[in-house]
Amino acid sequence: MKGVFQVAKLFGIPVQIHWSFLLIFAWVFYVGSEESLDWWEMGGYALLVLALFFCVVLHEFGHALTARRYGVETRDIILSPIGGVARLDRLPEKPWQEFMVAIAGPLVNVGISLLLALFPMLSSGESRRQFFDYFYLLFNPDSNAFALNVSPVYEFIFLLIIVNIVLALFNMLPAFPMDGGRVLRALLSARMGRLRATRIATFVGQGFAILLAGYGIWSWSPITALIGVFVFMAAASEYRMVRLDGLLSHYTVGDVARRQFTRLYASDPLALALEQYRQGMEKGFLVFDEWQNLVGVLPEKELVEAAGDSAAHSLPVGRLAHARFEALLASDSLKAVIPGMQWEQYQLLPVFDKGQLVGVVDQNSVNSFIRLRQKSGGAKT
Repeated sequence: MKGVFQVAKLFGIPVQIHWSFLLIFAWVFYVGSEESLDWWEMGGYALLVLALFFCVVLHEFGHALTARRYGVETRDIILSPIGGVARLDRLPEKPWQEFMVAIAGPLVNVGISLLLALFPMLSSGESRRQFFDYFYLLFNPDSNAFALNVSPVYEFIFLLIIVNIVLALFNMLPAFPMDGGRVLRALLSARMGRLRATRIATFVGQGFAILLAGYGIWSWSPITALIGVFVFMAAASEYRMVRLDGLLSHYTVGDVARRQFTRLYASDPLALALEQYRQGMEKGFLVFDEWQNLVGVLPEKELVEAAGDSAAHSLPVGRLAHARFEALLASDSLKAVIPGMQWEQYQLLPVFDKGQLVGVVDQNSVNSFIRLRQKSGGAKT
């Protein structure tokens, strides 16, 4: 994903921040200036925002580590101004697995709230009284909880407890693709299959999204309206992805593999590869050594970058070939192609059958195959 930078790596999972995340601190400064807050008070609000997003990271790790228990890895966790997302390699296969992965995030927020509540509850009778009074007054519309004489530390803890409770409740709304929507889909999938369950969860989620966006417009809250629009679009995107997943499950890699392909050798000059690229339909090439062993892949990106450098045309192909590539079996489900192309940016994948190289799969052939099958009605008979 463009516009992100990594800030940490925990349990082998990169934690990344989108550049727009930094706008939150500009918003804190703006609000603080409008409210005539001093630097200490603005610093306190900024610290609360950081603590909030730390809880969001823990929430996403709840999803990621639970998914790992079921053999599903997480590519990364990305933070943006409207929250976080753990990008999984794939969806869990079984409904109860998806249920556990979805519910894990909100449960983390509940756990954080309970742990933070231990501080005032176990400290002293006065801290317990302040704890209960704060929450009673906060949810009493005729009162002002901020009028209580609560220390800054306890007020920070109390607010963080509230924020985590709100996060858990908000995420459990059945507004697909939020956690509540995924829980709803998991429960429905056990009875009616994933595609139909996704369709129902999508309609429910988009209904909530319309209400949320409408409320944001009515209350002059652009962030709320933006979240509503995001949820609506994300729900539609999730449904398209599940439909595609269902379509691909009916085909194997052998159905889309291109059996005729050009062989290049590591000692061949790059000029030969460029000539083949310009004249043919192939956008990438397999590279072999003199003993006919497959040693690398020369993707289109490398060819395009080298085309403008005349000095590179005399370089051997082996210098630009990627030695790191993934091999597929002709009997693999076509779904096996998508993760490599989506996450690893593989543009060309060799296909083997009974130990022999029988073809290649590239992005163009996969995309053309999908478009053709979608127009012709989907699964093969």
